[in-house]
Amino acid sequence: MNISVILGHPYKHNFNAAIAAVAADALKEQGHHVLFYDLYREQFNLVLSDTELKTI
Repeated sequence: MNISVILGHPYKHNFNAAIAAVAADALKEQGHHVLFYDLYREQFNLVLSDTELKTI
């Protein structure tokens, strides 16, 4: 199964990051294909602009 694990926390050494890493590792051990996304490390903009809101 393909599974995405998405982390959206600014600190990479925190409990949320640890949980996400353990979950991703456990899923991989069970044979799943895991894509891990760390939104802050990827500099993903979490805020929609006015222009983007108008297209929704």
